[in-house]
Amino acid sequence: MTRTRLILTVLAVLALSCAGFAQISHGGSPASLNYAMQSAADTRAMPPVDHATLLAEDETEGKDVPLRFGYPHEVNFNLNNSGTWEDTKDGRVWRLRIQSRGAYSINLVFDQFDMPEGGKLFIYNDNHDYVIGAFTEENEFPTGEFSTQPVPGDAITLEYVEPFEAQGQGVISVMRVVHAYRNMFGYGEDNPLDNFGDSGSCNNNVNCPEGALWQDQKRGVVMLLTSGGSRFCSGSLINNTNNNATPYVLTANHCTPSTTTVFMFNYESPSCANVNGPTNQTVAGCAQIFNSSPSDVYLVRMNSAAPLSYNPYFSGWNANDVAATNSVCIHHPSGDIKKITFDNQAPVSSTWSGTPANSHWRILTWEDGTTEPGSSGSPLFDQNHRITGQLHGGTASCSNNIDDYFGKFALSMTNGLRTHLDPGNSGVMTLDGFDPQAGGFVRGTVTDATTLTPLEGVTVQEVGGARTTTTNASGYYFMALPDGATYDLAFSKFAYVSDTITGINITEGDTVTADLQLTALPIITVMDEDFESGAPGWTHASAGGSWVDDWHISTERSRSTSHSYKCGSTTTGTYQALNDARLTSPVLANIPDGAQLSFWMQMEGEVSSVYSDSAYDGGILEISQNGGAFVRVETTEGYTEVFRYTVGGGTPATGPMLGQPCWSGTVTTWTEKTMDLSGYAGSDIQLRFRFGSDNSVQREGWYVDDVMIQAVGEISPLVTPTQVTIEVSGDDVILRWADDANPYYRIYASDDVDNLHQTLVGDSDTNTFTVIGGAVLDGPRYYSVVGWDGN
Repeated sequence: MTRTRLILTVLAVLALSCAGFAQISHGGSPASLNYAMQSAADTRAMPPVDHATLLAEDETEGKDVPLRFGYPHEVNFNLNNSGTWEDTKDGRVWRLRIQSRGAYSINLVFDQFDMPEGGKLFIYNDNHDYVIGAFTEENEFPTGEFSTQPVPGDAITLEYVEPFEAQGQGVISVMRVVHAYRNMFGYGEDNPLDNFGDSGSCNNNVNCPEGALWQDQKRGVVMLLTSGGSRFCSGSLINNTNNNATPYVLTANHCTPSTTTVFMFNYESPSCANVNGPTNQTVAGCAQIFNSSPSDVYLVRMNSAAPLSYNPYFSGWNANDVAATNSVCIHHPSGDIKKITFDNQAPVSSTWSGTPANSHWRILTWEDGTTEPGSSGSPLFDQNHRITGQLHGGTASCSNNIDDYFGKFALSMTNGLRTHLDPGNSGVMTLDGFDPQAGGFVRGTVTDATTLTPLEGVTVQEVGGARTTTTNASGYYFMALPDGATYDLAFSKFAYVSDTITGINITEGDTVTADLQLTALPIITVMDEDFESGAPGWTHASAGGSWVDDWHISTERSRSTSHSYKCGSTTTGTYQALNDARLTSPVLANIPDGAQLSFWMQMEGEVSSVYSDSAYDGGILEISQNGGAFVRVETTEGYTEVFRYTVGGGTPATGPMLGQPCWSGTVTTWTEKTMDLSGYAGSDIQLRFRFGSDNSVQREGWYVDDVMIQAVGEISPLVTPTQVTIEVSGDDVILRWADDANPYYRIYASDDVDNLHQTLVGDSDTNTFTVIGGAVLDGPRYYSVVGWDGN
């Protein structure tokens, strides 16, 4: 490392490698395999199950209902009223055999599960070729419940070993026995390929060539045993802005995950061939974190992390309500091995089954593959491999491959999901995925060198590489890097001196902490308008004629304090038809070089339900230079739609800005837009926020807040050493220097004469400064003063 303001620590990523993994076996084997038991296990037989009737009922259900695979028998089997006890040299052994004739597999739900120290529970089928366990106290759920993955066969045995010293301390109570009437996993001897391959022939195995670019994202997609253990859905591990592998799984609200849900990883063919996959990589139990019906979303947190042996991946997300250019869905159709499906066109905003307008992404046609019951809750990815929604329902199938609907991730974030996936409330709109096995990691906090406050929005860039991230509201960043190499990271933020950390060595599984302080540059503020004081100098008007103007100062929504400017009604109702409304700033004189404009906005404008890139109502930004005409300009982030010339198939549209790019759609999270004003240096400018609407269908409108134009001042040369005097007063050092034209100074200390700006110790607006405790140091100490031409 080359910077003294850098703090390095190395931490083993224990959270990812040493936790108790809920469904993971903890070794050993059932006592009955080691000793000759004196008696047969108590057997409890379940009532018969009519497979044909259940399958016929399932034919009437769509994707908006989790796929049923099993029939639940409600029971009450516990250590006191069922089973057979027997003493062995390892302890007391309790065995209970459960038979459900004709079942392809059996899985269990427990209403009570409490293991004493040394207690072990195993579950196995009659052939003893499928054994799960031991389940120990490390497998206990916080709720006191428990659940298991399906075990093949129509009879299973529970075997509990209780140490003599823990006699009477164990609690096991089975409340549900799920009889699988669908052979979801190819269990059995009757042509298993036909059994597990229930999905339509147009589907693509995820490891076929089509899925080559999606190998990271497929590692996060899971199958859920939900609805009390009798139904299937799909879902995905999802990243959060702390990049810390919190075991969140995103699925659909209608999948109704419970605290006993079992999550199955990597159920996929190892190749493109239709070969069955493993069913033993599971995690059981979860906490229900967040759900919302308008976008049909459910977020749960697994009780334990997926072990690294499962090769998990936490997919990134896109919270912008902007249509992707193309989409991909990875899922378990009909409970089959993992499949991948492609839409080569942009989805369109829509609704599904009574949900709000524009709450869903509608896939018009799948070009390759489809979805089916069991695909519910599966993630929809955009062209940047980020989640944009989860499957709610639709009619698509191999024979009629149109119309699937995914609840919008953008709406879910607005309605409360951000609290969990963006715990620092950074407001970021996109997040890349997180790979806990990417090698090693670097993380840290970036602060202001003077105030020591966290800096949000600092760009952290791998020097010479493509990896980049930004700091959150706590100044925190996190980046995964391949191991066995040394990296340099560049840090940059508007109005701060860019800096670099060099020589970061990455080792497999370790985390390097690299904190940094950035030095603020003097700021020239041209405008800082939050609309809290009446917005002096701002005006608004319509284009005249039949056009209307709905701009006004609003208290409905605001980014800072309580006011913003809104084009819309004076409540959260809708704007009028035929707006051509212009909100104009005062004249801003002599724009300095390097100035940057920023403002924040929310928007709800009408978009086309057919053409994904088209809007009927929306807003643009215009600028007038030196009193000239106002012209549309584009921010760094760009526009999201284009005003349509026609309505539907050909009726002329009536909006005022036909054919122009614009902002529209539903953007209900405050979103920042920025623009480089370097091209206007030395000019007088005016800003104009222009909103247009056609003659039908109105939404809530456009909110604008916190409009700011700033530029960075220049650093004057160092004051020459002959102008600086140093006086030691007790433990302190007093610096004085001659007055000059600079109104503001920064003072640096260093122990290296060749690097005088090593540490910022303070600032002053006079020609004196006291370094408290500056004389209590070992070795030489050098001080320098920097004058600034702006403050």
